[in-house]
Amino acid sequence: NNDDAYANALGRVDVEGCCWWGRGVIQTRGTCNYGKLNYYMGKRAADEGRDALYPNIDFCEFPQGVCSSDETYGGELQWMVGFFEWADRIQTYDVDGWNYIEQLKEFTDGGYKDFSFVDAVSGILNIGCHNPPCKGFTNRATNPHNQRDRNDTFQRFLNQMQVARNFRPPPKPTPMPSPVPTDEPTAGVPTTDIPTMLDPPTEEPTFTPMPTALQGRPPESAVIAIEEKVSETKARFAELLLLSQHPSGEMWPSYLYTWEGFQKALKKMISGVGPGEKNFFYIGDGYSTKSLEYGLVNTAAFVAQGITQSIHYDACDENSWDMVDYRYPISNSCGQQGKSYQDEVCEKQEDEGMECMVDPMMEIHGVTHARWVGAPPPLYCGDRNVGYWDHFTGLEEHNPPFKNRRGRSDIRGCCWWGRGVLQVRGVCSYGKLNYWLGARAAEEGRPSIYPDIDFCKNPGAICSDKRSHELRWATGMFHWVQTVQRSRDYDYFPTLKAFVDAGDYNDGVFIGMVNTMLGGKGDDISRRTKTFFNALKAFNLIEVETNNSTGTPVHTYCGIDFHDAKSKCTACTTNMDCNGMELCYANVKACLDGTNATNAAINIAPGNNSSAATDITLDTGTTGAAASDSPIAMAMVTASTFNYCGKSWGDAAGDCAQACPSGTDIECAPGQYCFGDITACSNSIGRNIDENAQAASVTSNYCGVDWSDAHSQCANTCPGGTDVECPLDHRCFGDIQC
Repeated sequence: NNDDAYANALGRVDVEGCCWWGRGVIQTRGTCNYGKLNYYMGKRAADEGRDALYPNIDFCEFPQGVCSSDETYGGELQWMVGFFEWADRIQTYDVDGWNYIEQLKEFTDGGYKDFSFVDAVSGILNIGCHNPPCKGFTNRATNPHNQRDRNDTFQRFLNQMQVARNFRPPPKPTPMPSPVPTDEPTAGVPTTDIPTMLDPPTEEPTFTPMPTALQGRPPESAVIAIEEKVSETKARFAELLLLSQHPSGEMWPSYLYTWEGFQKALKKMISGVGPGEKNFFYIGDGYSTKSLEYGLVNTAAFVAQGITQSIHYDACDENSWDMVDYRYPISNSCGQQGKSYQDEVCEKQEDEGMECMVDPMMEIHGVTHARWVGAPPPLYCGDRNVGYWDHFTGLEEHNPPFKNRRGRSDIRGCCWWGRGVLQVRGVCSYGKLNYWLGARAAEEGRPSIYPDIDFCKNPGAICSDKRSHELRWATGMFHWVQTVQRSRDYDYFPTLKAFVDAGDYNDGVFIGMVNTMLGGKGDDISRRTKTFFNALKAFNLIEVETNNSTGTPVHTYCGIDFHDAKSKCTACTTNMDCNGMELCYANVKACLDGTNATNAAINIAPGNNSSAATDITLDTGTTGAAASDSPIAMAMVTASTFNYCGKSWGDAAGDCAQACPSGTDIECAPGQYCFGDITACSNSIGRNIDENAQAASVTSNYCGVDWSDAHSQCANTCPGGTDVECPLDHRCFGDIQC
């Protein structure tokens, strides 16, 4: 939410020139460090006649090169800048009689016993001084981040390297379960003596090809219409769709998938140079009465699949999730669930010869991975044999090698895992990307959107190139065209048009057919269906429910907690309207009685189907709406609701345990979703709202240096239970009655 300026700890509300954040293995940061990199290792060294490891990288003009240049794909540059900073800043440290090299020798000669050495190095690395808490880089004494974890990891690595055995060993790998022998199958008794033979069909079925208008470049009128609609619904698109599940179970705005990236990719896939005449993303025909609606429904189905595949997990690279004998094989990069991505050649006659050639020496490291504690690291490929990831010890075990489900214990040529919003994978899919969008298109004289990217030599560009914010979307749109829009196995476009022409956007026939096409587990189908209808709401094809049929003003205000909202009286419609850790609270009585000058009310007009369904007007009167102190999301809490939380509709209807009046999943516990039309639970809503109001108005979470400090001060609350709500050097502690 950039509507209001929000200052960081130093008071900055802009990001001009703020390109010097930490990158690489030890998070090298700041203009001085990047300047030294350029002076000794980069383009400046080459320009001034000195030897340069990276003469083509100007670290001052392109600091992101540490993470996004060609040299990063083997993981080299991220390590190299770390080595350089370590040599420049840590090895040369000599302050107040504490000399790094001397202390290192003293630690070693003393038998690896005094681990205060590690804490001192943590201080030098993290805050610039060896005796924390100390000032170092700032004018305020502080402690280094993750000091205990760094010390623990240091000991673990010494043990792994077998330097010494006189300190705590790491936990042993979890033993594999003994396989249960399978009984010999018994022959079943046939139900009939001879199977019935069916007569062969008289002729082969015929497929009707898509009309040329659906395959080719969309007319300018269709491009203008869809771009205007996408821009008009930007806020709702982001709020309803671009959400990812945080490890806590809460839904947070996606870091990787943004509206800006979507908008740029869409423009390239529908206009300009384009992706080849038969590969344009469908946005309507430009002449039908409902041309725009056709395009929006196709876009909604695409985004729904993207959320199911990647956005929900905030993943660009495919996550390693396939377990074999309770282990995650490193060779999952070759393929999961028994697949071999490097063997997925192009089978259609029109695509013959497009697949990428497999290079067994290619080395690529993924960028993203699952975020739960103990999750396997990003997938990677290279010329080596590998083992497995032990999610209990947090270590890779390579001795002996460990096979994936297909029997691979090496990762040679295994660089073709899924990437981007639709998880494009396999040598055929990457080959088609290169043939139509990449370097091969340019080399062979065809128009190319990305002529400088060879998707066969660098498939990792989708996630690591400096244009990855749009590449993640564009490659997914191209894949959608190839696998859905051009499918001959299903009547995709006739069903889409019939769905739109019928005018009932709540009908499930079209998304049901899409689910049949794309498949997936029950959770995937449920999420895809729910997201499809949310996308239609984002595009204003389905009216967003307000739970307020009378149009009565519902007064809602931002605050860290209910008391904070009561003191500020800053009006809001949803949580997205509030800054930082603030949430949107309903019916704040102090703001309803006219005692605050900034008092405002949110008037919800029934039946309004515009992109902004609410109007904010000044009002000092009271309201008859039911009081509630609980935060809200898409709509306001009212005296009755038919929305309840559960793992399924039946679970929600049978339990009636937790209401979700706003209709959004964020009000539900992790693993549960908000379901509507549950009338059997309506009698209990008043009780649920009262309980939520009482719980939200009181917090037992307070900030402090430690629990005793938080308890004695009772100064700063942290109702969300997170340290980021507290001042610097303070943490959030619970069970404090102030």
